[in-house]
Amino acid sequence: MSKDNDNFYTNERIQNDLNYERAKAIADQMLHCGLISLSEYDNLMDINRKTFSPLFWEIFPHSLAMCGNQSDV
Repeated sequence: MSKDNDNFYTNERIQNDLNYERAKAIADQMLHCGLISLSEYDNLMDINRKTFSPLFWEIFPHSLAMCGNQSDV
């Protein structure tokens, strides 16, 4: 393993990932309860990705609409 990969899972990165998951759970509930629209949800998740930089954010869908069934939220 290279030296660059040794520090991938820093405390800060893990904490950011946890904060992202918390923010996502709240946004999911807000969408499910009809408090925000799908467009607002997508905008909020974009802001959350930029704010918290979750681990592996590169592979996350950029829109819930791209995920197909929205009833899972």
